[in-house]
Amino acid sequence: MDVTKDGRIIDRSTESPNGSEKKQRSRQTGIVVGIDFGNTFTGVSYAHQGDGEMIDVVKWPRHLNAYAKVPTVSLYKTNENKGMVDWGSSALASYKRSKTDRILVRDYKLLLFDQNARGRLDNGLHLTDVLTQYLGSIHRHLMEEVNKSQVLAAESVPIHYCITVPQAWTLPTRELILRCYVEAGIILQTPAPNMTVITEAEAAATYCRENCEEFDSLKDGEIFMICDAGGLTTNVTVFRVDDALGVRQFVRMSSSHAENCGSVMLDRKFRELILSKLAGLDIDAKPQRQKAFETLLEGFGEIKSQFDFTSSDEVKHISVPMGLDVKELQPVPEWLEDEYMALTGQELCAVVFDPEVEKVMELIDKESKNHPICAGLFMVGGFGANKYLLDKLALTTSKRMANGGGGTDSKRSSLVNGLAGSMSDMSLNGGANGHHSPGVIKKVVMVKKAELAVARGAVIYGLKSASQHTKAFL
Repeated sequence: MDVTKDGRIIDRSTESPNGSEKKQRSRQTGIVVGIDFGNTFTGVSYAHQGDGEMIDVVKWPRHLNAYAKVPTVSLYKTNENKGMVDWGSSALASYKRSKTDRILVRDYKLLLFDQNARGRLDNGLHLTDVLTQYLGSIHRHLMEEVNKSQVLAAESVPIHYCITVPQAWTLPTRELILRCYVEAGIILQTPAPNMTVITEAEAAATYCRENCEEFDSLKDGEIFMICDAGGLTTNVTVFRVDDALGVRQFVRMSSSHAENCGSVMLDRKFRELILSKLAGLDIDAKPQRQKAFETLLEGFGEIKSQFDFTSSDEVKHISVPMGLDVKELQPVPEWLEDEYMALTGQELCAVVFDPEVEKVMELIDKESKNHPICAGLFMVGGFGANKYLLDKLALTTSKRMANGGGGTDSKRSSLVNGLAGSMSDMSLNGGANGHHSPGVIKKVVMVKKAELAVARGAVIYGLKSASQHTKAFL
């Protein structure tokens, strides 16, 4: 199963042997792999150096549907062996079935930001071991996926890797993660001629340069921002367009980083909201009730993916599993409608969405103070594709541009124009109170395949790097 440049998923299993020319073609050149190792999810894309067709790894173990990324989690035994049992979606599924003598390890990328937390973890595991084993599992699965799409075994085809790292990582931290790639058997040494390291922001900017028509309209010397909003971390990086050499390049000017800011925080705040509505019900009293509670929380996934600015006037309904025993609550809660929990859009905005949106706006505000005129804000990452976040940013930009006598340019311009009048007083600078003089962001760009922008950008960058190291492919 492949994904083309325009996002189409191609199942090659239905092709006849004579018709599968791409699968049978000779691979005289190598493969370039982009790895976006994230704290919450990890993305992997690759391309053959000969044609550059982008292929995303969207089929992961124990994940029935095609999914752009795999969870960055590992499952370990708690006995003396402390061996890794599973990883990714499989780890989550296994842990959900049985938690006996097992521990789910996650958020270990965040520990790399803290030099004092890089040794032994609380459960007795070593951080470098966890990183190495997870990266090794990712790589083995990648090789399996590559083997499905070509005749030659992946092991016999030269591979150039382009990995991404946060801008905030120090040189020792980058060296540590490279050693993990060596220990995982992905590369033989560090530095390696077949590995390129770039920042996540640089990879995202590279992807936008090649895939966003809005990038073409940027002029030499103009400022643009990349907002990479993920699961638990959000980064805003400012670049300046540089066309001095006749080729469009960009120079990093500054960046801001925030932890505990992203889509995972939406999930946590939703959980808190539901627990407040179930006050008086002992969730842990019965195993069946615990599972029913987790099943109810899973209903937030659909709400989160569809929630936008207009949803504040709607009422959302989530099916309440029978095993939750909500009818034991006395009196019967007002939110119970038949077998559904009714949630108003206003409370979802106030309790779940708005606090996280404000955090992102504060980061953008911090950079906007130093760069008051921004030609474009490009949104990438899983949370970066959130409709409510995008609408809030676009509406704020629209209102500010209108006050300044200018127009706005956004892919959701019709929605912006229709709702700008109903928006509450909010600016990117100073939050809801607007205490500071606001900077101008001329356009908010919703990047296609935002969740894979970093991995795909790494491939694009790596293709150029690989061509400069042709000896690695001999």
